[in-house]
Amino acid sequence: MPTPRGIISAEEAKKLSDNWTELRARANNNAAGQPDNRSSWYSLDDMQNFLNYIKDNNKSVNGLRFYLGVQTSKADPKGMTTVFMVPTQEKDGKNIDIEGADGMDNGEIGDPPSANYPQ
Repeated sequence: MPTPRGIISAEEAKKLSDNWTELRARANNNAAGQPDNRSSWYSLDDMQNFLNYIKDNNKSVNGLRFYLGVQTSKADPKGMTTVFMVPTQEKDGKNIDIEGADGMDNGEIGDPPSANYPQ
């Protein structure tokens, strides 16, 4: 099996996390009014089932795009950061979101939500 494109080392992952802490954490925590969520966890089964689902329901799917979002509630109107994903397709040489296609969210938040990499 070929190595996937974009593999990074644990040291590179730590640097990315440290950069986020230095450059974004304060603003996110201020916006959330609490220590904001730093990560989302999805089981391998859920990820594989989602891949199968989007392939079955979107014949032109070629990948996934990950977005940052904010999950709010009546109890927490400022909410916490989340990561959600949507299927993409190629159009005119660009990878674009498949409008109207189902996405996936509801991964488990970090423990605690503000925990840095690695947990």
